[in-house]
Amino acid sequence: MTMNNQFCLLRSIHFRLLAAGLIVSLWSVTAPAQENTSYSDPGTFPVHNMETIALKDNLRGTEVLVRVYYPEGAGPFPVIAFSHMNGGNKDMFSEIGTHWASHGFVAVHSSHDDTGVTMAPNGGGMQPSEQKVRDRLRDVIVVFDALDQIERDVPALAEKLDREKLAVAGHSYGSFISFIAGGVTIDIGGETNTNLGDSRVKCILPMSPSGPGDYGLSDASWRNLAMPTLIFNGTNDARAGRAEDWRMEPYRLSPEGNKFQIIIEGATHREYGGDIPGDAPKYVKAASAAFFDFCLNGTAEGKSYLQGGFDEFADGAATISFK
Repeated sequence: MTMNNQFCLLRSIHFRLLAAGLIVSLWSVTAPAQENTSYSDPGTFPVHNMETIALKDNLRGTEVLVRVYYPEGAGPFPVIAFSHMNGGNKDMFSEIGTHWASHGFVAVHSSHDDTGVTMAPNGGGMQPSEQKVRDRLRDVIVVFDALDQIERDVPALAEKLDREKLAVAGHSYGSFISFIAGGVTIDIGGETNTNLGDSRVKCILPMSPSGPGDYGLSDASWRNLAMPTLIFNGTNDARAGRAEDWRMEPYRLSPEGNKFQIIIEGATHREYGGDIPGDAPKYVKAASAAFFDFCLNGTAEGKSYLQGGFDEFADGAATISFK
């Protein structure tokens, strides 16, 4: 067959396939992302971030500064609101927010005004005023109220935020905020066992939490915590003046049903988010990506990883309990 005849044959096949809709211009197609089976590795989504958005809070007549980490893709994407430690800011836990975005989640990190919030003297723990607690919680909940604004301010996310798949994560003071957003009760404003939770929240992820005695928390606070919860703690993260296992009390006091706790060997209080050197972030990234895949996306793979694959990955450097 001559070269000319070969060309004519190939062209004929091409046009027949094109007519059948089996060939699409390479210029107009983006290859679908491959499934990522390793939660410890970055996901398949390219990640972008918007360093500062001023979310309008009409209830308080103010604005909340947030940083948004988001995946590139068609969506819809679940949304995770993150609350930092006392005195921190929206730029903390950047390594973790980036990891979540690479696995297909939008992470929105709020900045809080913690002016005047300090440890109470004589071992009194963290006892911020009622207004400080309510404002901090509102800084997180406003993320879910302002999803329309986020979609406007980040055009790449237009009509891509999944309003049915919302979670709250937090570290230290922020872990307390994640707990009360999920329905953990506190004594506040003269009332006992008050529930300030938001019904839109589907699951929570507290890191280095406080046990009973801080923030109006009591043994009864976790009694009715129904939603999936993943708690992180470290063996070098004890609070001065509290029992060594005090930070583990929230897990112990929570009822059975999709509750998980990971204890990272040697982890210190500020190590979880990658803001200081340490190994803790790699365990946070792996387990949290699996947890959100389970509790927000509903995958069996995410839960299976937490109940088996994570132990293999951690190889004794972190241990997981579940009930």
